[in-house]
Amino acid sequence: MRFGRSWRDALVFSIAVSGALFSGCARRQQGPVNDIVPQVSFNRMRTPLGSAIEVTYTWKVEPTAKKIAADYRVLVHFLDSHRVMLFEDDHAPIPPTSSWEPGKTYSYTRTRFVPVYPYVGEVEVRMGLYPYPGRGERPALKGEDKGFREYKVATLELLPQTENIFPVYKEGWHNPETHPENPSVERTWTKKEALMSFKNPKQDVIVYLEGDTCVKCFTKTPELTMTVGKNVGLTFPIEGPQVYLKKVKVKAADLGDEEWTDLRLTMNESFVPKNLNPPLNNDDRELGFNVYHLFVVAADQAGPVDGVTDAVALAPAPAATKGVVAKKAAAER
Repeated sequence: MRFGRSWRDALVFSIAVSGALFSGCARRQQGPVNDIVPQVSFNRMRTPLGSAIEVTYTWKVEPTAKKIAADYRVLVHFLDSHRVMLFEDDHAPIPPTSSWEPGKTYSYTRTRFVPVYPYVGEVEVRMGLYPYPGRGERPALKGEDKGFREYKVATLELLPQTENIFPVYKEGWHNPETHPENPSVERTWTKKEALMSFKNPKQDVIVYLEGDTCVKCFTKTPELTMTVGKNVGLTFPIEGPQVYLKKVKVKAADLGDEEWTDLRLTMNESFVPKNLNPPLNNDDRELGFNVYHLFVVAADQAGPVDGVTDAVALAPAPAATKGVVAKKAAAER
């Protein structure tokens, strides 16, 4: 009898202590709220898997907000209906948090490519701030705290990938490979020239192209020409190792009248890593541009998109090149 009472007393005491500890942790987790409101908006609230979205982040620093002394990174998590994270868009805010002033609002837009997951449906978007590098507490912000100082800011609907304009990758592409520093990032090298065709929507489109190349592997500044449909597109130099993102608007009339429209990527040179002096590695492939994303969307479905360049008429291909292409086509026949 005494043992049973002691066990029950111990259990009650343990529960009481645990509850006190939990409530204490909860109080510490809440802490004093800094009157900074995280917000987000998208160029379209219903977006297919594999597509590009324009994400505008806004930080409303209210007049009563306390000045932030440190520079924090932005936490952005996209969660499925079971609150499991599908993907993230953590980044450094613009401007840094240490320069934020009470009574001001800061906004900036980032382009995000939605990964392809076996999931469609509603996605919850959460934001927050966290110290980086190093360790420390996340600051308490003003909003709906979903736990661990992650604040619900929006919901987004993911649609099947089949809702996108269908692409077909033809000649000039190597097999996809993962980024050596980030296995979640997939890239595909082209040869000097690569061809992709897409289903012609018979309306204006925006072409997203993201990628980079080994600038030091070329004998002169690399240049990439994107040619779409009736010989329109864009040529730009690649002057550094950073990842480039181009958004090019092509008018419906320039896509042609056929069911499929060609999109061609052409470098002014190519290189073979094994043949460089000194060799870069043992890779004996011909390489041109390393494509992270190549995506085509109907302009009216894309919604507002910043940083878009209109496609321009390109110079015709040199006669010699035309002759080579004609001979190759004849040989194939």
